[in-house]
Amino acid sequence: MIAINWGSSKFRAYKVDAQGAVEAEIFSGKGALMTPPGGYEEALAAEVGEWISAGERKVLMCGMVGARRGWKEAPYLPLPAAFDQVVDGVIPVDADGLDARIVPGLTGFDECGVPEVMRGEETEIFGCAREFASGSRLCLPGTHSKWVRMEGGRVAAFTTCMTGDLYKAIREGTILRSGTQEEPIDDDSYLRGVARSKEAGGVAHHLFGARTLVLTGRMQPSSASSYLSGLLIGDEVKAMARTDESVHLIGDPALCALYARALAEFDVQSTVEAEGAALRGLLRIAGRLAW
Repeated sequence: MIAINWGSSKFRAYKVDAQGAVEAEIFSGKGALMTPPGGYEEALAAEVGEWISAGERKVLMCGMVGARRGWKEAPYLPLPAAFDQVVDGVIPVDADGLDARIVPGLTGFDECGVPEVMRGEETEIFGCAREFASGSRLCLPGTHSKWVRMEGGRVAAFTTCMTGDLYKAIREGTILRSGTQEEPIDDDSYLRGVARSKEAGGVAHHLFGARTLVLTGRMQPSSASSYLSGLLIGDEVKAMARTDESVHLIGDPALCALYARALAEFDVQSTVEAEGAALRGLLRIAGRLAW
């Protein structure tokens, strides 16, 4: 089988044997946003054509490939959503010579009644190595981070923060762009940004400090990106986390580590899921399908 996590900006594919062992994997930056309408089958062949030529016919995909502008829209499932409902919501897509299917996303509402959606994260959640106790809090950092509440093994509610998107947009389209092109590798400046997010004034005000601290010589230019990262992640954690509950982090190990450090600065305990939750989720779903 070919298991694919096809997100907005990234494409990850795994060739797995009958026992679920990974035989090969492919990672690229050719996400759904880079795939033109009607071009998904061609894009799939370009990425995993060798596996298909070698005889692979089963393909299970999750993520933005199932969005409205994706290969085929997989309707959102309403919350609360259990694993069995996700399995039942898997849809087929037309692909020459392949049995290709897409995992559905989830939809709900925030505390003010504004709609929330996710695609791909549901597969990671149900691919975690353990069941979560009722009331468990999860965080899936990313371009659009998800803060999730679990109840009775179901996804009960979630909230989205566009922190990753904001970080990219600020570095590319604001006055801070010229000073934030260095990669964020300065731990001290990252924590300085987290600490600043705790202070009065709000993030719209705090952001300007990433410029003025450098202009006045109080921060090295090479540290500005790290400071910006800490400021934005800290602001997200300040809004989403509570000191009376632990947070389980799921996703890219490096990004989860940044969130864990920010959570600790807010006196919030955290644990980190082992890498590969999306693949584990895809394999778990595939095991319940009638191929």
